Amino acid sequence: MSLADSLPALSPVARRANVEVVTHRLANGVEVWIVPRREIPLVSARLVVRGGRTLDPAHEPGFADLLAAALKEGTLHRTGPELAGDFQAAGGELFTAATDDALVAGSTVLAAHGDALVSLLHEVVAAPAFPDAGIARVRSLAAEELETDESDPAFLASRAFRQALYDEHPYGRTRPGLEVIEALTLERLRLEAARRLTPDRTLLVIVGDVDTGGVFRTVEATFGAWSAEAEPLASHAAPAPENTPPALIRIVDRPGSVQTVLMVGNVGVSRLDADAFPLELATTIYGASFSSRLVANLREDKGYTYSPRVSSRWLALRGPVQTIAAVRNEVTGAALAEILYELSRMGSTEVTDEELLRARSRDAGAHAIALESAEALAAALASLWLSGLAPDSLDRYVDALASIDKPALRRVARRYLSPGRARIVAVGDAALIRAELAPFGVIDDTGP
Repeated sequence: MSLADSLPALSPVARRANVEVVTHRLANGVEVWIVPRREIPLVSARLVVRGGRTLDPAHEPGFADLLAAALKEGTLHRTGPELAGDFQAAGGELFTAATDDALVAGSTVLAAHGDALVSLLHEVVAAPAFPDAGIARVRSLAAEELETDESDPAFLASRAFRQALYDEHPYGRTRPGLEVIEALTLERLRLEAARRLTPDRTLLVIVGDVDTGGVFRTVEATFGAWSAEAEPLASHAAPAPENTPPALIRIVDRPGSVQTVLMVGNVGVSRLDADAFPLELATTIYGASFSSRLVANLREDKGYTYSPRVSSRWLALRGPVQTIAAVRNEVTGAALAEILYELSRMGSTEVTDEELLRARSRDAGAHAIALESAEALAAALASLWLSGLAPDSLDRYVDALASIDKPALRRVARRYLSPGRARIVAVGDAALIRAELAPFGVIDDTGP
């Protein structure tokens, strides 16, 4: 049982984060959000640039991941090893990443080195250098990661599921393939860095033991001089599609596999949608907690899988609502039947008072627990900004929990958890599982 599952049924208001965020916008467009936290002598910073994989050209899916990795290879003023060494001297380590909606860089350092952290992050995005040796290293590591991923059934399921769910939309793109990795060049990195890394698309979140006035002066002195002449980019890609009937099934063949990895789901909502919070709570009751219906069914009652996982992701547009479970080959059809049954039951029956109370308490507690560290709080605030929300939206979910009623849960379940328009991916031995899956939808042989 998770810590959040064991929490008593306290009022949602009692679980509010009560975070005070001081905001500022630089003349060049950089947004700055600062949260003073004096309890621990650490400073965590997260720099977020809108775009991510949604800006990848169709012929270069996953390019954002390569660009993010290449940002660690040095700047115009520091080599890659020097950059890493300076972060380590401050007590931290530089991380960079690409997501669907953003490029991200950040670190957590000792409070005494907060100014150095701000300066280093500015250098990473405003003055990147892509040395030949660094590009070769990025290519090599990306190829190794891809080779490892290709042997991981969970990765294969996730990739095929995204493609089935979003089709040609950028959200259907995942990590770069070998062709994109091998074609990586200095010219492409320079062009995309200049195109994407601009101050008007950037947020800097700083959380920790800082003097607000002092850190603002440091940010102004560094990021205030950042300018870019690239042509303006659209903030988001086209709206993500909503699935339509019938249910479609894609099989990713892994001959000899003794298990099937099932992934089932629909396109959900953005965080701005009125259905966002009801869907999150409905997902908790359905399968996102240890005491959920799906876990009780597949694990406790049937014994088909040890731990099915369910998530409803908020992206800048419409994120996925997905279920994943690894089951024995011989119960592939039976397990899928139970998943679809529980999805259908969420829309056809009302939840019980006990289920509603438990889910409210669990989600309120999980929300508070997730914001305890400076790194997690910075990430949560960055996620709000990417969704177009202000810092004071942080507690809106907890406040809304008490007003989400049973009819609302049933309504969102009918729309977003509907098994009749689900996308289903099965990674396993096709010769053994195809006949078991055929009764549950149309087998789509166009996918991977």
